[in-house]
Amino acid sequence: MVKEIRLKHGFNCRDLGGYNALGGASIKYGKLVRSGYLTELNAVDQKELYDYGIRTVIDLRSPREVTLYPDQLDCRIVYLKIPLSRQNLTDGETKFSELKGPLAERLTGFRQMMKGYQKLICSGEAQHAYRQFFDALLESPAGGVLFHCSTGKDRTGIITILLLKLLDIPINVIKQDYLLSNYFLSRRINERLVEARMINTQDAFLQSIFDVSSVREDYFNQVLMQIKQDYGGFDHYFHNQLNLHDEEVQLFKDRFLA
Repeated sequence: MVKEIRLKHGFNCRDLGGYNALGGASIKYGKLVRSGYLTELNAVDQKELYDYGIRTVIDLRSPREVTLYPDQLDCRIVYLKIPLSRQNLTDGETKFSELKGPLAERLTGFRQMMKGYQKLICSGEAQHAYRQFFDALLESPAGGVLFHCSTGKDRTGIITILLLKLLDIPINVIKQDYLLSNYFLSRRINERLVEARMINTQDAFLQSIFDVSSVREDYFNQVLMQIKQDYGGFDHYFHNQLNLHDEEVQLFKDRFLA
């Protein structure tokens, strides 16, 4: 049962606790939380996260996003910035004007997402950030760690795939968690489609808006395919690209599994 952390001015915020690993252990509750951006949190929301046990927040967004839309957090929470890219490669917040006109073919949004996912797996910049992220998890103070991007579905989704795989969560469970963003973002997706229709009612344009605003099994499979095809699988990716050693992997399991 996925545990949502309900925030009045936040979204797609959920605890990864309770997922069962292949060895029989399960992820501890209150230790790993994924979310959308925290820009609009009020004092009640901030207290909710602190009372839940969050003591570290890791912001995966680009420097520009962080500057334009800074997180609002309890001052007692440690805040870390680990951008996966200098720009938002998938951009669930893509401006509709950027998809108008000749670019608004039916597959424009889909192709943008597939290309962005490829870069988020293969670029040295992203891989360096993943290593920083895993280091930050091991070095974080006692308490829960929340990590997020803009909508909490793509950059957060990919890093959650890597994290859950590292903790030996079955791939079908990882896929289910990834696709849950569509449920938790359903209202936001619908709002974007309503806004898009005010600009352009063509089916191709609306399909592109939907594709950049949601997650798809195709995007998930892109991650799996890219890691298998280019790196020989997750174990090789962890060891050779992220330089994670067996001892460090065991430290993750000792800290986050029970």
